[in-house]
Amino acid sequence: MNKKMIITTVCLGVILAGCTSNNKSLESNEKSQAGSETLSQSTTNESSIKTTDKANLSEIKVTVEEAIKAYEEAYPNTAITSLDLDTSFGSYYYEIQGVDDSKEYEVKINAATAKLTKEREETLDREEQNGVEKENKALDLKGLKSLEEASKIAQESAGQGEAVEWSLDRELSITYWEVKVRSGNDEISIKIDAQTGEVIEKEIED
Repeated sequence: MNKKMIITTVCLGVILAGCTSNNKSLESNEKSQAGSETLSQSTTNESSIKTTDKANLSEIKVTVEEAIKAYEEAYPNTAITSLDLDTSFGSYYYEIQGVDDSKEYEVKINAATAKLTKEREETLDREEQNGVEKENKALDLKGLKSLEEASKIAQESAGQGEAVEWSLDRELSITYWEVKVRSGNDEISIKIDAQTGEVIEKEIED
């Protein structure tokens, strides 16, 4: 009788141990599956972010001339001091700043829809008023090289790559295009005289 009880107890112990092992295995599998799902979701999110950051050049429907005209209609009797065309959440926007004798203005224009948003309007510092800032920073907008022309010059200067960002600015008396050309992991910044098309400076950015 005692032998039967001992055998029964041993068998029961083996069965319970097997169940515990199966439960641990099941829990391990569930954790592994959960981890895989999390990794998959993370990869999907990262891919989505990268896709969103990539701008589509074909979205640029508004020319530089049209963007300048839109700004001047919003703020007549002002001088444009800078113009940038780059991406924001995968879409291209113009950001244009200008001044009059007392204030500084900034607008944002969707390069696909031409929708204009007034971003900022601030009073100039006292030393910048009465035409001082206008005289020092106003861009020369006559005879500008077009976006396409500036891009072609920059890409030829870089040797390869694609123009992805553009800025129109002024240094001393020269109004220039600064074009960023992306080639693989490299980004090359090229400054071009906005009227003559001459390459002024070329720099590989880290």
